[in-house]
Amino acid sequence: MKLIRKILSILALALFVGAAGQTLYSQNQESCPSLQIEAIESGELANLIALSGGFNQGIERGMLLPAFGDERKIGELLVTRSKENYSATLITQINPKDSFAIGDRVAPKVRTF
Repeated sequence: MKLIRKILSILALALFVGAAGQTLYSQNQESCPSLQIEAIESGELANLIALSGGFNQGIERGMLLPAFGDERKIGELLVTRSKENYSATLITQINPKDSFAIGDRVAPKVRTF
């Protein structure tokens, strides 16, 4: 129950905070496990998605995360808020024939320079 309250509060904050002050990529991406969609909230301004991982798993504000359902990419999410073990995202891209569902897998893009 506490996790649900935390997720709902972070989703509400994400609407107001947005993606300002983005960080490009996490320093901990290589150790980041696969994450899952925990909650989906439809709103008038945006659809928000809560993830099962946060800052402790290497997820930081501004990261773009591909989402997969049945092992194929269904869309992309932008992290707007990251806490210790959960984060809030906005949908930036979605395949027109697909939709996000609770339990879909999310993984950070690993970039090397």
